[in-house]
Amino acid sequence: MSLVRTATLVFTDVVDSTAFAAASDDPGEALELHRADLTWQVEHLGGQLVKTMGDGVMASFGSASAAVECAVAMQRATGETESDQALSIRIGVSSGDVRVHDHDFHGLAVVEAARLCAHANGGQVLLSERTRLLAPDCAPMTDAGILQLKGLPEPTHAWEAQWTAVATKLRAVLADDAVLVREGIARLLTSVGIEVVGQAGDPTELESLLVELRPDIAIVDVRMPPTFTTEGIDLAARLAVSAPHTAILVLTQDPQPGHVARLLEAAPRGLGYLLKERVSDLHDFTDIVRRVAVGGTVIDGSG
Repeated sequence: MSLVRTATLVFTDVVDSTAFAAASDDPGEALELHRADLTWQVEHLGGQLVKTMGDGVMASFGSASAAVECAVAMQRATGETESDQALSIRIGVSSGDVRVHDHDFHGLAVVEAARLCAHANGGQVLLSERTRLLAPDCAPMTDAGILQLKGLPEPTHAWEAQWTAVATKLRAVLADDAVLVREGIARLLTSVGIEVVGQAGDPTELESLLVELRPDIAIVDVRMPPTFTTEGIDLAARLAVSAPHTAILVLTQDPQPGHVARLLEAAPRGLGYLLKERVSDLHDFTDIVRRVAVGGTVIDGSG
């Protein structure tokens, strides 16, 4: 049975994927991570992943603004990803009535989004006129002209959503007495473009790094030498005074209400307190790291 609904479609494609594959040590893994990142961006902004297609994805949104925000976020995230060979993607976005059948989408808006994607250059987000009118304020837009796209009966007035890369990388330091844990977190953060500028095995070493490096965020274990009790909490309270420029994310295996109360009293902004198991979800964890680093507060995994 087919259903008709109004949706905004987003198509992505990797530019010159053949050259990317030839230059990459493990192109299959790199593209799999890329698609996983795009999928997370779609879900994070309330969209639905319709399907993956080779090197790209097709997604549907009930909100045109969310779709454009997602497209811009995809471009930024792709630009920040660290790999042995840089990725470049193009994106097309269109809105309109679509027919949904067997979990797939059909209609002029689908064709238009796909053709806009194919017409775009690397780093571009091309939108249809309908999408621009539905989402006028979510990104600066410039006129991309009248395009005759294959498979469409009428020319398409296209617009380009402008976006800028993050000017500087987020800089983090890590503190945990377990070297393997630190290295694992460092690899996760580095893979999504967060720069790990230092690592420490105890609070004293970390505080020295903070004075020297002035990072955006410190990620610390709640239990560290010498007593393995509340060193991370004690450190967070001190940092709120001695290093207010550095946000802090405390990781714990056993959350305690008393810890939360003390942390909120010491540092009501730029604070996180999370279960260690959350680290295993790359996109969730790195999203929280970014939110805390810019002044957000995330407690016990609640957004």
